[in-house]
Amino acid sequence: MKINVINQQDLREIDTKIIKDIAKKLLLNEVGEGNFELNILITDDKNISEYNKYRGKSSPTDVLSFSYGLNEPVIGDIVISVESIEKQAPDFGNSFEEEFYYILIHGLLHIVSYDHENSEEDAKKMFDVQDQYFHQLIKDRRR
Repeated sequence: MKINVINQQDLREIDTKIIKDIAKKLLLNEVGEGNFELNILITDDKNISEYNKYRGKSSPTDVLSFSYGLNEPVIGDIVISVESIEKQAPDFGNSFEEEFYYILIHGLLHIVSYDHENSEEDAKKMFDVQDQYFHQLIKDRRR
């Protein structure tokens, strides 16, 4: 398993080691060890808006996940906007770092086939799992 983190922004300092650690732990738990790659691009609102056009939307968002299949050499690409995360973190009572990692976990879950847009049942399952990983990997580690 290889996790590639590309930081294309200079608005916030990002610890790529923590990103890789979270991604590896979640992927090992969800799909096991494998000979695959995952790309994570850290960017700003302007750049994520360009990627969001592939979804037919022209506005920024916090995270986009492009899943290519768990049997592919590259299982997916995740694009995260630090600007969007910075704006929304206070709404959820999170620090920037907490919100960033929460959104990273969200993107990773999409890569491993979780979805929240098909049904309320799927949404509940995904957000429950997201919350569990967040507490296990982030919140509880900081206490």
